[in-house]
Amino acid sequence: MARKVFISILGTGFYDACKYAKDSFISSETRFIQQATLEYLKVNRNWTTRNSDGDIIDRIVILLTEGARETNWDKGIIKRLNRKTGQEESYKGLEQVLSDMKLPCPVETLSIPDGKSEEEMWEIFNLVYEKLKPNDELYFDLTHSFRYLPMLVLVLGNYAKFLKNVSVKHISYGNYEARDTDTNEAPLMDILPLTILQDWTFAAADLIQNGNIAKLQELKEANALTPILREKGKKNLNRRMVEDPLDSYVNSLQAFLHDMKLCLAPNILCGNNMNKIRDCHEQVKDVYDEVIAPIPPIIEKIEQSIQRFETTDTMHPESIRNGYEAAKWCYDHQLYQQAITILDENITTDFCQRLGTDEWVYEQRNATNALLRYGEYRDVDWKKKSKDESEDADWEGVKQIAQNGVALPQAQDFISLMRWDAVWIHNTRNTYNHASMTQDKEKILSVEDIIKLGKIIKRVLARIR
Repeated sequence: MARKVFISILGTGFYDACKYAKDSFISSETRFIQQATLEYLKVNRNWTTRNSDGDIIDRIVILLTEGARETNWDKGIIKRLNRKTGQEESYKGLEQVLSDMKLPCPVETLSIPDGKSEEEMWEIFNLVYEKLKPNDELYFDLTHSFRYLPMLVLVLGNYAKFLKNVSVKHISYGNYEARDTDTNEAPLMDILPLTILQDWTFAAADLIQNGNIAKLQELKEANALTPILREKGKKNLNRRMVEDPLDSYVNSLQAFLHDMKLCLAPNILCGNNMNKIRDCHEQVKDVYDEVIAPIPPIIEKIEQSIQRFETTDTMHPESIRNGYEAAKWCYDHQLYQQAITILDENITTDFCQRLGTDEWVYEQRNATNALLRYGEYRDVDWKKKSKDESEDADWEGVKQIAQNGVALPQAQDFISLMRWDAVWIHNTRNTYNHASMTQDKEKILSVEDIIKLGKIIKRVLARIR
């Protein structure tokens, strides 16, 4: 059971009383946003003091400078001077207010410096971070966070997500200045969507830069956009209509990455998963333009990273170019073994199609690859070797196709352009796949080989029609 932790900074100002409102919620009249926020979070109903082992679980942490402790916290406070009116008024400190709420979990104070220097900034950061435990659920109130502290809290949240696996469940701001003077109600603003958008941005960047979809999947499975959709609830949105296109989009991206990491050339060439990505991309853009405007540009950035792949259809059921693009995509995402494997096999498939041999028959494929690497027809490469091949297979006819095809200009052009790169690719792929455990110890792969692979991929892509 995760521990809930509410963190708020108390200021030194003289706070006038008002009610804070959000949707159907209206708080008690209070001088302190902390009281209103804890009411909104239903702390008295949903938070606990101890777990089944007797350990104290949830807690409320109030950050106090020395000035805030003296002016707005201590139970001994009963009056304060209102500088606007010049009159002293009855004034109860937050310590007493929270005590009167009879909260089910402990209230702690954390003394912090005023934050007037970099050293004090880092001291605050470390003090708050040390208060957190692994897997905590964090609830932040930023209303009285002075100067850079709102930024510090946002950065701290991301830092703790990474190092302590915490989750940020709530961030709010009480906008007293925007209150309705007739009702004396001020908005309680939920700014958690900003951090959620930040999470989606980081997840998309991880996908684009590293080919890693794990963070995007986590956000999807955690329904991370739900808090934003809840904000849009007054528009009577059907949440499934909004969430389903995003689910389909992330699933299609996962299928595409699966093709790349497992070198599934048949899927890559037919492009079905790429077609699904493009279909879902349009749906997501259409839906989220109306709901969460910042999301479509993130989706667009992902689309740009795969835009060089070709769309296939019934008239063009596969694209040999997609094999070359897949090799480049894998190389760009540090999937070097997949890159050289896909590139080697795609060159062979390309030559089979140009030559007229069957790319799906192992012997023909092997022999076609040898023809390309040696640059000429060798009868020894075209001997029937498979015991599984039916006796009536026209192997002599296949040999004739190869002999005739290799003389064609399109085959000669391909051999001229690809031969020496194909030889290097094929040999280097074998070295790579055998972890450089070959008899020739001088052929151990090096960083220079990886650099050369990248140059060859660019060169091959520039050559193909």
